[in-house]
Amino acid sequence: MTPRTIALFTPYFDATLPSGGVQLSMDVTREWVAQGHRVHVLTSTRERQLGDLAEVVERGAISLYRVVSEEQVRFTHVPFEDVYEDTCTVLDAVRPDIVHIHNTQGMLSGVRAALDAGTWPCVLTALDYGLLCFNFCLHDGTATPCTGPESAAKCRQCLARGGLRGPARWAGSVMPTSLTRRIWPHYVRLEHYKTASDAQSLMRSILTDLDAIIAPSPGLAQHLVRYGARQEQVHEILYGVSPTKRVRPAKMDSLVLRLAFFGGSSPIKGLEVLLQAAALLPDGLALELRAFGGDVERRIIETAGPATRRYVRHFPRLGEELAAAHAEFDAVLVPSQVHENSPLVILEAFANGTPVIAADQIGIRHLVHNGHNGWLVPASLPGAWARTLERAATCRDQLEAMREFSVFSRTTADFVSDVSEVEAALLRTAGLSAHARSLLTHHGEATPRQPVMV
Repeated sequence: MTPRTIALFTPYFDATLPSGGVQLSMDVTREWVAQGHRVHVLTSTRERQLGDLAEVVERGAISLYRVVSEEQVRFTHVPFEDVYEDTCTVLDAVRPDIVHIHNTQGMLSGVRAALDAGTWPCVLTALDYGLLCFNFCLHDGTATPCTGPESAAKCRQCLARGGLRGPARWAGSVMPTSLTRRIWPHYVRLEHYKTASDAQSLMRSILTDLDAIIAPSPGLAQHLVRYGARQEQVHEILYGVSPTKRVRPAKMDSLVLRLAFFGGSSPIKGLEVLLQAAALLPDGLALELRAFGGDVERRIIETAGPATRRYVRHFPRLGEELAAAHAEFDAVLVPSQVHENSPLVILEAFANGTPVIAADQIGIRHLVHNGHNGWLVPASLPGAWARTLERAATCRDQLEAMREFSVFSRTTADFVSDVSEVEAALLRTAGLSAHARSLLTHHGEATPRQPVMV
């Protein structure tokens, strides 16, 4: 393969962040470098830890360009003129062969700049939140197809579900933290309301002009087309798991059923549903629900009622040792409150032989097959989750039998290889007008890839 110069948009490029989408971006970047490509990452000003990639940055195979501030990232998709101009400067200097977009938070203006240049193909990989409002607005916060900002009340409801919280760093120097925690989220949401129409218009224009969109789940592929993407733009390609995250360890025996949750405290990930379900369980079950996370998750669990704390324990967030830790997990819990997008936590669980108990949501049910490699539970119903957890504790043999079918062998290299086929087709037609590319597409030169199955 001919080495390429790649520009990557991702505000979160940090080895310590627990987001599956962020870690996928880093795994994909590792694979690009291993294949001899040069990668220019357009990112935010946040302090970051790069892990093993720090050495790669030092020798020049990866370059970082900070084109968006942390405060701008908090405003999600508000257009910023300085981000547009800074992005133009970087792209003019590095002259990429192709542009990849993994996350658009705070960077939508930069993506627009890349498209306006018209010099290189632009490929969007829609990661975890690709279905949520203000990430191409396919759905609102209640999983209902979004028709646009019909009213301030509608936007207010959806943005409140998005979990915007936390103080601005600059505000901390001029007012008490307790005050910024109350004021800052409301200020952010106010700015979102004011710019909702402009942001959605900008997102629709970007969606139309992208050369290709990688959809990691059938649900996302379908909704992208419904939202306005052209069928020939959308390529359904499932993620892969890095070989370093696939250990598939032998399960350690335990008298207690060990259930793991990695979703953090975001309301849409469903920790509250699990806490309520635990409170409904009868006494005496041989069950431990391990919620992995940081101080926020620890405080939530410590302040939960005694009925919940009978079964729920907080554990520190795992890093590179997560794959080996699957030896001590009997199942992974994914109680998502809204649609998902082929969550990497599910793929990594299967890669390590662990069944998954998950909410019956778009973006999940194509991976978890009820009674085969896990169980599907009606979303957002603590009672249904309590019944399923009790069943898991009293019928452990059923979960153990599912281990054989909890399999996922697809790697990050497989994902990158499939995306590179899309790139190759785009690069062959890069010098043509959008109309000419469209004609070639209709004649089979750049037809969408078929979905990659598990």
